Amino acid sequence: MNSIILQLGLIVLAGVSYRRLPGSLPASEIRRVISSIVLNIFIPLLTFGVMSRAPIGSDLLTVPIVSISSVLAGLVISWVFYAVFLRSTIAGPAIGSLILASTWCNAMYMGLPITTTIVGEHMSRVPIMFDYLGMTPLLFTVGTLISSRFGTAGEQGGLGRGLVQAIRMPPTLAIAAGLVVNLMGAPIPDWVIAACSAAGKVVAPLMLFSVGLALGMPSLKTVPLLIPSVVIRTVAVPALMLPLTRYLITDPDVFRSVMLEAAMPSMMLTMVFAERFGLDESVLAQAILTSTLFSILTLPYIAAWTP
Repeated sequence: MNSIILQLGLIVLAGVSYRRLPGSLPASEIRRVISSIVLNIFIPLLTFGVMSRAPIGSDLLTVPIVSISSVLAGLVISWVFYAVFLRSTIAGPAIGSLILASTWCNAMYMGLPITTTIVGEHMSRVPIMFDYLGMTPLLFTVGTLISSRFGTAGEQGGLGRGLVQAIRMPPTLAIAAGLVVNLMGAPIPDWVIAACSAAGKVVAPLMLFSVGLALGMPSLKTVPLLIPSVVIRTVAVPALMLPLTRYLITDPDVFRSVMLEAAMPSMMLTMVFAERFGLDESVLAQAILTSTLFSILTLPYIAAWTP
């Protein structure tokens, strides 16, 4: 397990190191290009290939239930801690960033490569369902409301608009198309499957490299604020999801995959919301890095949990 984390961490380190190379392009621009290509091309291809051949079973319902429950658990705990107890000591944009970091996890960018490496490629459907059938729709709806509440950009977000954006995302459409093809039993040409599989192999290293491009070192001043967020995201939420997951899921591989997903560090996509709504981007970037580093210690223990 530790060797797997180190292998994946080496790709993240490559992204961090790239920013230090003389003559390198701006990391923010590269990250936006990679994110756009991965989100709009490679992940939809991967998603269609996986969902068109995945066995249709109860996990199509149970995985999103755990995903949604993990978001709600992280949101309640972080809201009480940051927006209630510390509201008089922390600026609104920082509160919003810390709530986002505590609530939404890196289900695809980190979750996909780690889950498929540890549990197996046959579980690639779990990160897809965990993210695009649960976590991301909530980010575009509830996350939008939180960001507009604490941000300084003055942009308002609504549930309806956010839901439409989530539904229109290429990975969501690819899930729908894959499920339709799967349920109809329609034959898929071998070359299409081969292209989707090739796209899947590209996704993981690109996503991990992009994570390295975005990570920012925490300052001593913000560390005390980051620690509760990191603990909520990587320890409290998976611990709370354990009994629910044991109740809903009996398949050992699906169980391990879901628990790994629930324990992933803070989501990279939240940075887009910080930029758009005027949250504290520096605090959010530091929270993402801190939770990512801390997850190296926690994920081996989460992977050992059994149903």
